[in-house]
Amino acid sequence: MKVLAVTNMYPVSGRIHAGTFVKSQMDSIAAQGVEVEIISMDHRLGILKYAAAWWNVFTRSFDSSFDLIHAHYGYSGMISCLQWKLPVLVSFCGGDVLGNPNRKGKVQLLSKLFLPLSWLLSMAVPGVIVKSEEMKRKLPKKNNVFIIPNGVDFEKFSPQNRKNAQKQCGLHSTRQYVLFPSNPAWIRKAYPLAREAVEILRRRGANVELVVLNGNPHDMVPVYMNACDVMVLTSMWEGSPNVVKEAMACNVPVVTVTAGDAADVVRGCSGCYVARRTAEDVADKLARALEHTGRTKGREHIAHLEESIIARRIITIYRKIQRSSHEQN
Repeated sequence: MKVLAVTNMYPVSGRIHAGTFVKSQMDSIAAQGVEVEIISMDHRLGILKYAAAWWNVFTRSFDSSFDLIHAHYGYSGMISCLQWKLPVLVSFCGGDVLGNPNRKGKVQLLSKLFLPLSWLLSMAVPGVIVKSEEMKRKLPKKNNVFIIPNGVDFEKFSPQNRKNAQKQCGLHSTRQYVLFPSNPAWIRKAYPLAREAVEILRRRGANVELVVLNGNPHDMVPVYMNACDVMVLTSMWEGSPNVVKEAMACNVPVVTVTAGDAADVVRGCSGCYVARRTAEDVADKLARALEHTGRTKGREHIAHLEESIIARRIITIYRKIQRSSHEQN
């Protein structure tokens, strides 16, 4: 089987954190024996990146060796449908179905205009992957929608000695650390909520510091996770946040608000907590997580999300679409 993967988010020089989960997923699918070719939009072209990507998709679609297109994100799906040779599977990633927020937590006007296009796209293609039940509920057609969260690389994200990890990150073992795993400038990630929660802990006398994971090489992400005592997710909304599963694969405590499937992922795992979207409750849950001085059993808790298992589930959808396409032809 040969798949053409189309995405507008992919790690390249200067954008090393963009779409790392897309690369990880397609690498895991390739490791299962599927031949994968990537078409990634060149952001240096500005708005012309869409025209360039469409031309690449259109010309490659005439290669009879391809069985289907797997498009990541709604825009990539729309471009991928502007050809008639190959069936298209679209992976929606969050904002393309749920919208992107403004500073007040409301859906931006531009997102509102885009969302109906995603709904139409979901009805036009033979298969759709979403990350959570919340995303599926937003789509009008249900029988072609599959809920498949992103998988986790258990080799890369695994427990490490905390003191050694702290040395690599320049942190001190004399205090406790809360990891904020994203760019604080991104409105959707709600950094002010995490910052205020940690400030509450400090006013209560806790020797705790908020560590922002932003701009570091991707190979350092598991090191920072292992160096910190707990990770906090305060996003306004998400699809299926990888960082939650990655921290759990490192057996690191997690405190999360309800965002995408994050609450469902951590629920029932000792040392991990779901908080209400208030600084006081996030602080309370962080305090409880910080009392959990040992490792969690997060890795065991999310064993079903190991990336090779997820890859095989996606390949099953590939084969279903492939069979349906052959029957129609």
